[in-house]
Amino acid sequence: MTADTDNDLALRWKSGAVEAYNELVRRHLDPVHRFVRSRCGNDQDAADICQEVFLEVCLKIANFEPTHPFTAWLYTIARRKTVDRFRRHKPAEEFHADIHSGTDTSHPSTIIEERESAREAWEKVFKLLPENQATALWLRVQGHQSIEQISATMDQSEANVKVLLFRARQRLAKEWRPTVTITP
Repeated sequence: MTADTDNDLALRWKSGAVEAYNELVRRHLDPVHRFVRSRCGNDQDAADICQEVFLEVCLKIANFEPTHPFTAWLYTIARRKTVDRFRRHKPAEEFHADIHSGTDTSHPSTIIEERESAREAWEKVFKLLPENQATALWLRVQGHQSIEQISATMDQSEANVKVLLFRARQRLAKEWRPTVTITP
């Protein structure tokens, strides 16, 4: 089944094949979770939003149009669910020891600072850039997706994805101002 495209699996699921749904979840749960986590700032909210995303996908699979990539449809739902969550309440960052894999020997306070810094950096990216540029950049850097994968995910041509990434990097280079903290 792993040779099937996402669109093939979505069409099979649409016609009632539960194993096709299971394969789509297997393929996309972790990447969607990482995408949502980068936007909301903590694992609990990300897990809740992912649950809402896949529930909505289940409820609206009949509306899936196979002329467009499944991943574009999925990430659109994920982005909208994340925005909805932000509208309801601002998330709070918590430290959970079980998130740390144990392979890094850094002090927990250093790990927290690095995670907070990365989260703040991505928040700044999403504030400075238009949504489509920020999303393309996130998929490339954090999602480790190729230009071809980003093109399918965002339902854009590969040339347009390259332009989005170029403009995003250009704008960040021009407008990014590091925060300077002076300690006594």
